[in-house]
Amino acid sequence: MFGIEGERSGIDRIENDSVDRIDGDGAKKASTVVRSEHRTTMMMEFSALDPKIGKLDLPGVAKCLIHYAQQNALDTHNQLQLLANSTTDNRTKESYISCSKYYDKALYSFDEALKDLKVNNPDYLNIEITAARQNANDCKTLDLKDVFKPDPKLIMKIDFLENVCGILLSISDILPKY
Repeated sequence: MFGIEGERSGIDRIENDSVDRIDGDGAKKASTVVRSEHRTTMMMEFSALDPKIGKLDLPGVAKCLIHYAQQNALDTHNQLQLLANSTTDNRTKESYISCSKYYDKALYSFDEALKDLKVNNPDYLNIEITAARQNANDCKTLDLKDVFKPDPKLIMKIDFLENVCGILLSISDILPKY
């Protein structure tokens, strides 16, 4: 649905986690706080992917989206490593390796974001999601600019991650603090 293989695993993973279902209105609330029309459409597509997402509360939706973002970051990280190993151009190889390191940091940020969500700390959740988003952006704007023709699917994955992080930031702004 998003043009990116494997993005469903976030919902698959959430089925095995315990998520409180307080109001069952999380996806609807999330889509109303998302400011960009593109992101609103994206949020609605997430909801359409699996009916369970529409039954989650806001923290549950955030958790599900973090899992999506984690899977995307892991897939992108692996793709960057494969590209680095397959190129003979040293400058391109260095760019892919540097991008891969940015994605290592993004994966760490998503792990921390899940911890922050679990302890109801939306301020730190916001910081971690911002860091993950910035790492994806830095990969694209600082490193991939040196690659002659970056893989369009790679750019799509980076853009996808930035958009999911934007949705998560909108959600984190309205999560209750405990």
